[in-house]
Order: sequence, then structure tokens, then C-alpha cells
Amino acid sequence: MLQRTILLTGLLLAGTGALDAAENRLERVQKDRADVTAGGLWVYNDLNQGFAEARRTGKPLAIVFR
Repeated sequence: MLQRTILLTGLLLAGTGALDAAENRLERVQKDRADVTAGGLWVYNDLNQGFAEARRTGKPLAIVFR
């Protein structure tokens, strides 16, 4: 009986930790995206600006369609 209680407690703790980690990861990803787009390193959702930047720098353009 004690083993079942310990196992159940461990599973519950692991589950709540995973939920917290998912929320923290989402917040980190959103913050990173805001930082990268604000810094000018990444052109997001503006194809014309991307083409202009590629022409200006002479570098190729990588486009991701979702």
C-alpha cells in the first residue's frame, strides 16, 4: 500500500511539473520571438520587407510557409 501511495504521489508531482514547464516554455518562446523581431534579425510576416533586406545584404532569403 505504501508503494502505491509513493508511486501515485510521484506521478502527480511529475504531472504538475510538466504543466508548469509547458507554460514557462511558451512564455520563453514568445519572449524570444519578440526580442528577435524587435532586434531586426528576423523579418516575420512581411514578404516585401524580406525581399528588400535580401537585396540590401546580398544574402539569400529563407521563406517558411505554414
